[in-house]
Amino acid sequence: MSAFTTRAVELQKPDPGRRLEIPDSTLPGFYLVVQPSGAKSWAVRYRADGKTRKLTLGPYPRLGLADARERARTALQAVSEGRDPAGERTAVLREQAAATRLTFGAVVADFIQRYAKPRNRSWPEAERLLSRGDLAP
Repeated sequence: MSAFTTRAVELQKPDPGRRLEIPDSTLPGFYLVVQPSGAKSWAVRYRADGKTRKLTLGPYPRLGLADARERARTALQAVSEGRDPAGERTAVLREQAAATRLTFGAVVADFIQRYAKPRNRSWPEAERLLSRGDLAP
């Protein structure tokens, strides 16, 4: 395929046996990924720290051709500055997951507040047992 057009992207057929990565001739590293199911998405391939990396930009048609091409240019610009966009995204996602991770103590407090207090007269005993130092972090 040469330069992507919206029509050409829409007409791209999936291969039921394998995933296709179709490069754009106008922007090196920019690809249309077509899954065997027919799902399409945009990606950028580049090298960072001597390793080939892939950054998925978003699904088609939610992310249109012009927006995908602009995101690819931004990612490739970051690579030329010595950054790793895929690595940066992974680090942000890990931080978000760590921030939302529940601890045992938080689950106990929620259980006591929402379930034990309204339904159980002996909730202080349940709280004492669940909040013992060897159970709660």
